[in-house]
Amino acid sequence: MYQAPGADAVFDRFGSCSDEDWLNVLVSSLRVPEINGARMPDFPDESLQQEIHGHSGEVSLHEAHTFYREIKAYAAFAGRPLAAHQRLMDFGCGWGRMARLFMKDIHALNLFGVDSTERFLMEARRCNPALNFLTCSLVPPLIVAPETFDTIISWSVFSHLDEFLANHWMREFHRVLKPGGLVMFTTQSRRFISFCAEMRTRRASGMRLEHGWYEACADSFVDEAAANSRYEAGQFLHAASVQPPHPQSHYGEAIIPRGYVVSKWGHLFRMIEFLDNPVRLPQVMIVLQKIDTV
Repeated sequence: MYQAPGADAVFDRFGSCSDEDWLNVLVSSLRVPEINGARMPDFPDESLQQEIHGHSGEVSLHEAHTFYREIKAYAAFAGRPLAAHQRLMDFGCGWGRMARLFMKDIHALNLFGVDSTERFLMEARRCNPALNFLTCSLVPPLIVAPETFDTIISWSVFSHLDEFLANHWMREFHRVLKPGGLVMFTTQSRRFISFCAEMRTRRASGMRLEHGWYEACADSFVDEAAANSRYEAGQFLHAASVQPPHPQSHYGEAIIPRGYVVSKWGHLFRMIEFLDNPVRLPQVMIVLQKIDTV
């Protein structure tokens, strides 16, 4: 695979620095394009960052770094610490925010971002030409061979996909992961049901909701009791703003309980962690390890 000249400059310059120092470097790169002789990845316009995340700049980097630290910790805990030669895929990469954090730990040639939105990928490639950004369809397969990746990460994608797509992509992750490979992703927690109710209360009181996503939340899981009952029963919860057969019906707000992960994906993956701690992450983090199937 072709690698741009100087693609590993970030790895060469900062591979030995601490994770906290690395965060400081990333924050500095918002204003300084070259640090210690290494050309740093660029950033898209703040409007695009806001569209995807609801925030931008330093706030977005701090959020990404929090997930990055958890990923590294759980990879080590599972006996598969990140290494320069490993291949990592960021599923639903957007403009490449998460993928760039791993340039300190993994050779650029081995870092992949995947997304279905071409305009996000155009920005990702423009901002960070050292990495590999691939287009995917709404449903699998990916254009990669079986057992390609050591690690798959995904931030706030399975907090939106419906059950149909989530199941298809989990099977695809199993296909493209190496034996014992890890998938680490986030979804909404049970607390999100109450959050949606709070958004409805604010809207009903005449308060202006600051972001379009808050409006979507206010329209989600309107029957709180039913949503909580489904969660307790280990059922997949999804609220979409449009109905089938509209393609956007596969996208909305999703909550995946621990019981669902075990019952539906337990034959494919061993659960390492179901981290539901808002002090550490705003969403639930699920860590799974591939089980070889016959």
